Amino acid sequence: MVDRLRRDVKALVGLDRRTTSEGERASARWIMGRLREIGADNITEMRFRSQSSWVPAHLTHLALGTAASLLPALPGRLASAAVAVSYELDVSGRSQWLRTLLPGRTGVSVSATIEPTGNAKQTLVLTAHHDAAHCGLVWHSRAIAASRALARRTGSPPPTHAVILAALVAAASPLAAARHVARAVMVAAGLLAWQSMSSKTTPGANDNATGVAAVLELARLRQLDPLSDTRVILVFPGGEEVGSAGMRAWLRSAGRNLDPRTTLVVNLDAVGSAGHLVVANREGLTGRLDLLDLDLAMIAAERAGLELQSTALPNPTDGAAARAAGLPVVSLASLDDGWIGHLHRETDTAENVEWSTVEDAVRLTEEITRLWQHRSVR
Repeated sequence: MVDRLRRDVKALVGLDRRTTSEGERASARWIMGRLREIGADNITEMRFRSQSSWVPAHLTHLALGTAASLLPALPGRLASAAVAVSYELDVSGRSQWLRTLLPGRTGVSVSATIEPTGNAKQTLVLTAHHDAAHCGLVWHSRAIAASRALARRTGSPPPTHAVILAALVAAASPLAAARHVARAVMVAAGLLAWQSMSSKTTPGANDNATGVAAVLELARLRQLDPLSDTRVILVFPGGEEVGSAGMRAWLRSAGRNLDPRTTLVVNLDAVGSAGHLVVANREGLTGRLDLLDLDLAMIAAERAGLELQSTALPNPTDGAAARAAGLPVVSLASLDDGWIGHLHRETDTAENVEWSTVEDAVRLTEEITRLWQHRSVR
């Protein structure tokens, strides 16, 4: 198994997979080729509209927040509060209205199915985004040191957008000093965001070539041994790194008719850290996942003899998008010393992937499948 996983990860790392880029399109074509080799059904390319970075939406909110903080008295406080609410809704993915007003380009996702041997009564969705993030000083080891230390003490890393959100909230304060500090933080955050957008694209081995390779391996296993009454849908969204644009587009189209009572989504994202697998109980600040789905993952891990911890993830993933759409979700990732290994850094290479963790993700998802497929109705 490891040889196949390593081969697939190395193939993806060789592409610059920034959202809406030619590299993302090449990645989609490569995935479609692998799905044809496996023998998957209904292989489909889906296009969606997106920015190529998370930065434009963040910069716009920061600019609006700074302007609102300069308005007098009550109008300024209300405008600042509105910007803070809009920012949290945007990052969490519950409302990304601002992005529809910004210039955009075309990104690419891929989907396919493994059909059951009998009538399909349930649907298992396996998803792993294939795009890659850009680097930047905001992801430097010193920049994340405080978050990593907090994660070691509490067991969960804090949301990465917490500082900006706090500044936007502080901009609504009646205290002039608080607003001055908030503006300084917003300006600094804007400069760092711009620097990040101007940086190289990460190789994206752990995040998220490992997830793609794991789902391809699971597809191979399912093709060799199809389930009796469960249709497996394979989704490889683009645009996860800019706010799950590809996953949201898929949920609005092909995924819109899925029945939450007979559907389970398993999202694999950055499953190659040197530490251990985790299942998300929260993504970002407000993206809470269902305890029943967490229990399913924990029971599966125990049965498979695997270490699995429940934790919050610092950023929302495509799993949060599926949960916001009302679907049951198991969101798997991996942590190394409280943080995702080499997250959004140039060191996120195939050489730094812990292959045993990726293998564990495949084994765990297989056990989750075995446990879940006999549940006809939640």
